[in-house]
Amino acid sequence: MNFTERQKSLLFSEAAKAVIEGQSILKKYFARGFTIEYKGDIDPVTVADRETENLIIRRLKRRFGDIGFLCEESCPKDIREGTFWVLDPLDGTVNFVHRCPIFSTSLALFSDGKIILGIVNDVMHSEVFHAVRGRGAFLNRKAIAVSRVKTINRSLLVTGFPYYIKERHNRVIKNFKNLVLSAQGIRRLGSAALDLAFTAAGRFDGFWEEGLAPWDVAAGSLIVEEAGGKVSDFAGGADWLFGKMITAKRQQVGISSQGSGKDETLMHPHPRLLIPDYCFIRRSKDESHCS
Repeated sequence: MNFTERQKSLLFSEAAKAVIEGQSILKKYFARGFTIEYKGDIDPVTVADRETENLIIRRLKRRFGDIGFLCEESCPKDIREGTFWVLDPLDGTVNFVHRCPIFSTSLALFSDGKIILGIVNDVMHSEVFHAVRGRGAFLNRKAIAVSRVKTINRSLLVTGFPYYIKERHNRVIKNFKNLVLSAQGIRRLGSAALDLAFTAAGRFDGFWEEGLAPWDVAAGSLIVEEAGGKVSDFAGGADWLFGKMITAKRQQVGISSQGSGKDETLMHPHPRLLIPDYCFIRRSKDESHCS
């Protein structure tokens, strides 16, 4: 589906209104309490997730009834083609249930293989990160850009761990070890959408994580790209939205990631590309080139 610039503006305006309206539900339950259910051993869901999702879906369906949804709680999970909203009503549910005020709502519009717009709302801090393709990235109404840090040893990175960490941890821990020994520091916020948004704003110099769903990364990835960053899967390819592995960092110029015999902890395809792709273990049997 092709959208005119005017249509994109209307879609963004209505999407932003829906997200902001939904935050009142999250704040209400955060303040007063709620019941908790578990979809898996360590994967919670609350009434706040469901009510926020339902509100945003109802509002957007009233305005754009022909656009479907891919979302975390109540929507079909197998949609891949056409035009649809990609919604995570509460990204950071574990933080939410522990009363840690770091969580977000993430909403994107996907159409014909591209993300058209993205919104990440940091609910408790009045920060709305947003982008429309081709128009740049913004925090509230101020333009943002990715970090200008040039070397991995001066980089503050951010990551998260998948819910299957206890069952399949080897690759996750190896990747973490490779990067924690290379970077200035690593943080873990508990919301992939905010990890991406903060990377877009230059607060972090790079992000990587595996085991993510499209609703975790769709909005934030566009914000990173519009802020001048590069989003890819662990192999440097484009299968990051549905492929469950993602990195985000400053734009790169692609050359061999094997380096040239120098210290590969700092060697990189581009001096401002902050996460060395060769530090990632792509399969359990792989060996890392990152010292």
